[in-house]
Amino acid sequence: MQVSEEYKTLVEIAEKTSGVFGTLGEADAVYVVVHANRILDKNILPGVDIQAEETESGINATINVLEGVVLEKPVHLCFGHLGDSGSQVINSNIFIGKGARAEFLAHCIFPNAVEFLHAMEGTIHIGENASFSYKEVHVHGPEGKIEVRPVSKVTLEDGASYFGDFTLVEGRVGNLDIDIDVEARGESSRVEVTSKIYGKYDDFCQVRDVVRLTGKNSSALVKARVVLKDSSSGRFLGLVDGAASGARGHIDCTEIVQGRAKAEASPVVTVSHPEAEVTHEAAIGRLADDKIEGLMAKGLGEDEAVDVIVSGLLS
Repeated sequence: MQVSEEYKTLVEIAEKTSGVFGTLGEADAVYVVVHANRILDKNILPGVDIQAEETESGINATINVLEGVVLEKPVHLCFGHLGDSGSQVINSNIFIGKGARAEFLAHCIFPNAVEFLHAMEGTIHIGENASFSYKEVHVHGPEGKIEVRPVSKVTLEDGASYFGDFTLVEGRVGNLDIDIDVEARGESSRVEVTSKIYGKYDDFCQVRDVVRLTGKNSSALVKARVVLKDSSSGRFLGLVDGAASGARGHIDCTEIVQGRAKAEASPVVTVSHPEAEVTHEAAIGRLADDKIEGLMAKGLGEDEAVDVIVSGLLS
């Protein structure tokens, strides 16, 4: 496939699955498009610095949003591979300057992959009174057993906000191992981490979200929505540690199982300061038969009915 065709295919899939248009290929938006270990295109605006280099298996990138910069459009990072096998390893360092505001949308697109490794390891530093949103959306094909290993370490300074959202609901998950570690060390810093996953066949989905509230009056909300069907299995570990005066945290985990699927949820709350408070709730259940039967009565097959209900749960 020619470079122009690779670029066109990745962009079309990204825009179709995100509903975000006008960010890839547009002069007034920041973006990077990567196929395998080749940077196909990028655009950088004043106030943003991106240093990216191609490696043997992927890319290394450092992204700086400078102090006080407010980005009107999302920074779009499009990573993908259109082959059926191989690997892509992304190493990134992201710095959000004091008072800056930025939203990143990362697409990881592997529509034809059967045997593939996609690994992302990144650090994120959010400066004083800055706000950063990072949404990662995966698009996989219906077959294959992709290895997906996202690892993130996030640090927040005073008054900083971090919103992380990981979504893998289209195509087959494969083997997923998410590891997110956040330290809200700044006073009044705020964290929200959400994971939405739909496992099928014999997929394995593991999510580990750890947040340490070491800043005075810091807060955190950790949410997981995991749906498992067929013979898939899932494991969720959410840990929030209230380690400062006025720290507040909550873990909210819901897992749905169908067929022979298996789910395990371990919300862990710890408090190491007498003026901190952390709570949790976890539920494992199944889709209601009457909802499935109601949709089947309208002409949908059982799998189609389940997918419709799941789409609502994970939207």
